[in-house]
Amino acid sequence: MVPKIAVTGTKGKTTTVAIIADVLQKLGKNVLKVDTTGHFVNGERRSTLDDSKDSWGLVPSVCPGRYLWEFHEHPELRKNGVAVLECSLGCSASAGLGYRYHEVGVFLNVFEDHLGSSKRLNTKQDIADAKQFVFARLRPDNSYAVFNADDELVCQKLSLVDESPRPRTKVPFGLTFEHFDIASHLSQGGVVLTVNNAEQVVLRASDGDKVLADLKQIPWTFNGAFPPSVWNLLAAIGAVYGYCKGELPENFREVVESVRLDKYGGRLTLLKNNAGVTILADYAHEKISLSYVGDLAHTQVAPGGSVIGVVRLAHDRTDDLMQETGRTIAPHYDKIIVYDKIDGYFRPAKDAIRFPQIPGRTSQIFADAIAGVNPNVERIVREDQALDRAAEVAKPGDVVVVIVNDDIVRSVDFIREKFKAEFM
Repeated sequence: MVPKIAVTGTKGKTTTVAIIADVLQKLGKNVLKVDTTGHFVNGERRSTLDDSKDSWGLVPSVCPGRYLWEFHEHPELRKNGVAVLECSLGCSASAGLGYRYHEVGVFLNVFEDHLGSSKRLNTKQDIADAKQFVFARLRPDNSYAVFNADDELVCQKLSLVDESPRPRTKVPFGLTFEHFDIASHLSQGGVVLTVNNAEQVVLRASDGDKVLADLKQIPWTFNGAFPPSVWNLLAAIGAVYGYCKGELPENFREVVESVRLDKYGGRLTLLKNNAGVTILADYAHEKISLSYVGDLAHTQVAPGGSVIGVVRLAHDRTDDLMQETGRTIAPHYDKIIVYDKIDGYFRPAKDAIRFPQIPGRTSQIFADAIAGVNPNVERIVREDQALDRAAEVAKPGDVVVVIVNDDIVRSVDFIREKFKAEFM
């Protein structure tokens, strides 16, 4: 049976899955990767998001086990084969994974996102309950629970790991460990993944630290200054540690330090133009991530420069959540331009049962809330026109944060066109 690594959480799933898959492929494994954009075999795309929706009416990360057929269609992949699966909220249904057990379960975080998107999701606790399948569906023995020990709601679900009468290994990762008794865990022979002196990723045991990676060699961590990237890296390393049953290969550090994010992946993509404007493209979609990426941009501005945000939200949020997100992120940017995913041009409105799809509605609610805290906000409904405006007002030394649309390739190409920018 091909081992499976399941990754869930509110933010960082796609990036973490990409890191895990890249590392395992470089270690000589045959890797099936499933993420929100489709499925891949050894880095080669085999299907897209639209293919999944057309065939099943689902995004790929709901019931990702349906892609395991690749190992049956191509038996040669079973040798050193492994499946790395992004698992979204829909996987909490009884058949929502498409298989019974996984060998490694990774729980990243629980943020305020998707609240109100269904009757069962009204609080963060509801989200944690819906995502607890990542622990509940661990193989009863010889499996690994990799989890964010900085997240209280994630740690609350560890009772599911302890319920099995046979051993399951806990691999906590984190920076502060506010919600997990690390000292007790280490004294009992456990290991921890963390950062030593804000410079190196280490595997910590009771007898000391083993260095696994130098953050300065991994540019998308911004020398360890961007916590979301560090958490994603720690989670990915924990997943590979679990897959390897605690025996990492000798060349592991070299492989991890060589990982680079896809320039068209919409995750922390840096571009720059000849005028000295830096553009940071990302897929942040809730208040914590949108705030973090704004703060990161402030570390990259030249003296006297400003941070300009070109931001958007999905329509499937309650009005209260949209407003709270706007108020929260407003102080993290000097100027904000809000566009809309449902703009009536690139994306027409569709019939909707729970949340209205009206062109420009989401951006109006979002921009109004931002304006209550930061009056330096504009609303331009179309993405391309919003980027035109950002390119017009950006000055040398500024950093423009662009929250990309669902068509990430189109968004990045817009950035390159409007700013006359190239990848850094």
